[in-house]
Amino acid sequence: MKKVFIILAVMFVTGVSCKKTIDPGGGACACSPTIESYLILSIKGSNGSDLLNVTNTGAYSKNQIQLYYVDKNGTVQPVEFEIRQAFTYGTTTYAFNQLFSSRMASLAQVNINTFFLKLGDRQPLELTLKMNGIKAERLLANQIEVPLETSAPNDDVYIKSIFSLKL
Repeated sequence: MKKVFIILAVMFVTGVSCKKTIDPGGGACACSPTIESYLILSIKGSNGSDLLNVTNTGAYSKNQIQLYYVDKNGTVQPVEFEIRQAFTYGTTTYAFNQLFSSRMASLAQVNINTFFLKLGDRQPLELTLKMNGIKAERLLANQIEVPLETSAPNDDVYIKSIFSLKL
């Protein structure tokens, strides 16, 4: 009888621990890796300069950037983001800093698609994000499509997922 209870206890613990609520169907159990949705945006000046690199003239520091949405009650809700540095991976170099937000992408997955990006003293840009599953598929800034980055080799999926906003 003890063996039956031990086996049932092991089966119960295994069953409970192997439930994945973040990414249903995405792996064998909760220990398997999850893939997070995200939005990556580089912001460039009219001359092609990196406006997220504070060493450039006219660039914006993280403190000068606000990313938010307005909820159904009309309350402004901030959206978390970080500024990622330019990087080199293997033979590929991406020379622009990027605004990275997984929160914005997760909100877009639950039909909160309109956001606002305020850079310094400029008027806020209205951003509309369309997701396809966990992939940021389309980004509009003031109803104008923001293109995906094209400066990388075709096999670089990460850089090809960066939206490139030119002001």
